[in-house]
Amino acid sequence: MTAGLASRGRRLLSAAVAIVIGVAFLTASLVVLATAKAGVEQSVAAGIQDADLVVSLEGDSVPAAAYDAVAALDGVGSVRGEGYVSGERGPRDWVYGGPLPVSGVTLLSGQMPAADGEVLISTALADEGLAPGEELELAVPTGAEEARSTSLTVSGVADFGGADIMLSYGPTFAASDATLREIDPDLTYQLLAVELSGADDAAAREALTAAVREAATGGREDAAEPLVLVQTGAEAAEERVASLTGDTAVFAAILLGFGAVALLTAAIVIANTFTITLAQRTAELALLRCVGATRGQVRCQVVLEAVVLGVVASVVGVGVGTGVGAGLLALGRRVDLGIPLEVGLQVGALSLAVPVVVGTLVTVLASLWPAVRATRVSPLAALRPAGPAADRRRVGWVRLGVAVLLVGAGAAAMVYAATEREILAGIAGGVVSFAGVLVAAVVIVPAAVHGLGLAARVAGVPGRLAVDNAVRNPGRAAATSAALLVGVTLITMTSVGAATGQRTALGEIDRAYAVDFLLTTDGESRPGADAGAGADSGDGAGSGAAADGDDLDTAALAESGPLPVALEPSVPDTLAAVDGIAAVTPVDTAYVVLGESWGGTRAVGLDPATAGDTMRSETLVASVGPDTVGLSNLGMVMLEVEPGDTLPVTGAAGARDLTVIELGLGSSVVLHEDTLADLAGDDVRTGGALLRLADDAEVAAVMSDVNDVADDHGLLAEGAAVERAVVVQVLDILVMVTTALLGAAVVIAVVGIANTLSLSVVERHREHALLRGLGLTRGQMRGMLLTEGVLLALVSAVLGLLLGLGYAVLGIQTLLPADTTVQLAVPWARVGIIVGLALVAGVLASVLPARRATRVSPAEGLAAA
Repeated sequence: MTAGLASRGRRLLSAAVAIVIGVAFLTASLVVLATAKAGVEQSVAAGIQDADLVVSLEGDSVPAAAYDAVAALDGVGSVRGEGYVSGERGPRDWVYGGPLPVSGVTLLSGQMPAADGEVLISTALADEGLAPGEELELAVPTGAEEARSTSLTVSGVADFGGADIMLSYGPTFAASDATLREIDPDLTYQLLAVELSGADDAAAREALTAAVREAATGGREDAAEPLVLVQTGAEAAEERVASLTGDTAVFAAILLGFGAVALLTAAIVIANTFTITLAQRTAELALLRCVGATRGQVRCQVVLEAVVLGVVASVVGVGVGTGVGAGLLALGRRVDLGIPLEVGLQVGALSLAVPVVVGTLVTVLASLWPAVRATRVSPLAALRPAGPAADRRRVGWVRLGVAVLLVGAGAAAMVYAATEREILAGIAGGVVSFAGVLVAAVVIVPAAVHGLGLAARVAGVPGRLAVDNAVRNPGRAAATSAALLVGVTLITMTSVGAATGQRTALGEIDRAYAVDFLLTTDGESRPGADAGAGADSGDGAGSGAAADGDDLDTAALAESGPLPVALEPSVPDTLAAVDGIAAVTPVDTAYVVLGESWGGTRAVGLDPATAGDTMRSETLVASVGPDTVGLSNLGMVMLEVEPGDTLPVTGAAGARDLTVIELGLGSSVVLHEDTLADLAGDDVRTGGALLRLADDAEVAAVMSDVNDVADDHGLLAEGAAVERAVVVQVLDILVMVTTALLGAAVVIAVVGIANTLSLSVVERHREHALLRGLGLTRGQMRGMLLTEGVLLALVSAVLGLLLGLGYAVLGIQTLLPADTTVQLAVPWARVGIIVGLALVAGVLASVLPARRATRVSPAEGLAAA
């Protein structure tokens, strides 16, 4: 067997390469996922994963009294609560504080808090002028008219990194629990991490756990088990990681799914390789049968060869995949994907053993059917000289029936999944339908080659021979194109799906918040509001436009809101000068009353003729009319209205019934500027500005500069620039990673085409020698094989594009929520690249087979046949 493998090493090389790539893909996926999971656990669950018990209340926070009751129990060593406080250093200058993280903190200066009243501040708070040894003065809200002043000593400055999500962004500080309780005596906790000191055995631990549960409930019988959740640290950590990494779990499924696809593509190449190799060894296997070997022994030999090939190639693939995984993680640390990856490379038994087992199993399974086919021929028939190849164009009706059944059932499952948002049904339907396409490929591929081959026949004898050779054996043509068909389908599906998902996601953000930034002034108290002054219900164009039959006191409702403050004239120019701001549009503002009870709401007046410079959606701009009012999703929920409903809107100068549209600008509502003038009258001020970022802007830097301008001029800054940037970054990374990983499937496909063409050249050795003897030149022979490879590659590309587009449309419809309007996007440039790469694959795949076919002289080839 070993000698046989050595003698056929070159023929099996492509199968080995396919196994190495597929296994490396799977190994890299497992290593990256294991490392990412360990990083997330260290980041978000470090404070609880080593705790003996974790106490929480379902749907509520744990009160301070429960903390004290649990801490007072005999057998409880220590209690650490996760609670957060807040206070103001100045007007709208909020600072947030939380417990000291147990790990992941980098001390930059000073020291860790050693006494009550000391805090460790973030770099953002240090940038505001605080240093170790100085006092942090906070005004803490108490619910009364005046806030309580608190003075804290800064012990040090630290980079919290990803140690605590609440502390990692903005001006924050960390302190001991006692200090946090001093700041807020009514502090509540998300959970309590409990360390036990008196649980020596299982019974004692169970009794202490029950005591902790009872103490956390405060002895109330009505607050029993459904409310209080007591878990081990490991259980709580796993639950937290799962709740915070839903997207990571999806990404894990995507990575492992692509790994499975790569192995499937490799299996196709392996099966094709073994089929043709065993066909060429028919005489050898027949001779073994003649000297006494049974069919079982021959099959066993082939399977053992597959086992050896699979194990060796899989071990190599694991080594390659581990290196690739380490490289991807290093790149991820430099790019900052938003996932904590600072832990070491996680390479465990699972990451090493599973790929080897899977790679070997795939290789063995791929070799079984070729082994069975090779041993069906009787020894005497196999030893006879091979005659002319039988006509293999006939395709069984059973195969066509099975193909139609599989495609129909799969398509029905995908349509059902897209309608009902059943992801598993969609995946199953895609797999089943694609299996049907592969079964029907023996009909589809030759027919498509015939159609595309009309142009090739014009090239003369090589073109006509190429078309005839490509369709002479439908099974061989289907096998040659199968691997590339898988790769092109997947890349098209991923590209179209990602582009559609990105456009749809950004469209949803546009509807939720139509501009990158909105800056507005604060309102000021209306002079004499308590005396009913400041509005004239009999004046203004809208004074008589209240809903029929409503006893609406327009003046009283309008006066419940403040007066807007005019924007300083220099602000628009200052904002326009910020690097990264593409457009600035000043807007009118006023305060209006929505409905009959919700007052003091800021309204922004838009002019559709100019708003398009800063708003992201032309559709939304066009929807703003004199009779519309734009509300955010939250605003519609609070007012219990939907798009198309009628809503009374009241201003200082009158009221009007307006049609609700889905267009919110943060906490503000949107009116046509003429409508705002009619309703608010003299209250209208140029009190805001819309900002649009340049497409290549650094969002964090622009946001910092905009906030500086807002602070200098006392403005409120809102916007969806950060959300948009996060969505774009995540989708870009997803497309980049999946496209790169799917490149492995394309490489396997190229190897498969080259391998199948190369082995088919060997299979048609006598035929090619006869053609050379009849006058076909070496150049014509190379042209024939080149045309054959390009035709098969082009057919694979076209079919893959059509299938990928269909799968992407149904897939994205399945993944997105039912109320989401899918906006199809086809990246035509990438589609063109896919077709170009497929043609290049066909050209490259034909080079070595053509070279081999032309090196043998006609006489030598006929003599050896």
